[in-house]
Amino acid sequence: MKLNPSLDAPALGEQYRRDGRISIPGILREKDARNLREAIEKEPRRNLVFHANGRHFDIDGAGWRELDAEKKRTTEQIIHTEARTGFSYAYENLPIYDRWRQKSELGEVLRSAVEFLNGKAFLGMMREVTGFDDIAFADAQATLYGPGHFLTVHDDAVVGKYRRAAYVLNLTEGWRQDWGGYLNFFDKDGNIEKAYKPAFNALNIFSVPSPHSVGLVAPFAGTLRCSITGWLRSGAPE
Repeated sequence: MKLNPSLDAPALGEQYRRDGRISIPGILREKDARNLREAIEKEPRRNLVFHANGRHFDIDGAGWRELDAEKKRTTEQIIHTEARTGFSYAYENLPIYDRWRQKSELGEVLRSAVEFLNGKAFLGMMREVTGFDDIAFADAQATLYGPGHFLTVHDDAVVGKYRRAAYVLNLTEGWRQDWGGYLNFFDKDGNIEKAYKPAFNALNIFSVPSPHSVGLVAPFAGTLRCSITGWLRSGAPE
């Protein structure tokens, strides 16, 4: 995997430091972005992650899909009750950075993606764009949002994680505005200040903390909202 050689890092850095966020189109070669999306969608060991009763749950995605309808409805009601007034989420993921660190089984394309995100070219560009010279690594998870999936408002600030910025590498082609799933940013009054469509091969970067959400994906969405997300962090990995 390689960065698009036509990117102008100094100009991107000026915009990022002015606005606290940026969307960079054409971040990769298109063939690399397509190969990456295909590898994520074909991976059988996907998890369903959700927040309910004040806890994070991480369960086998295939098992969830085989669960009977009544148990699914009960679980979804608990998730939605929490989302009504607080922080909650539901989506599928692949913890590709954790698997890479643990030397767990990981396909060649996904392994290459983690190595690219932690390579000299990508991290060097991220330091230049964000202005943080101490960015040491990029953690990563592949995420897939299907109909009914969402992530409510939060700001990514966690003590001891040393998150300098968050990023989203979008890998979905043909996403329609009506399907939801936008990355939303909010002002102090709760109004949407900016929203990024999950545009194919675009890299979104934003400062931490920044109140944001992933809007609910519509039940009629025609494909999965596929991306790699994570944080650009200083310090050492846990």
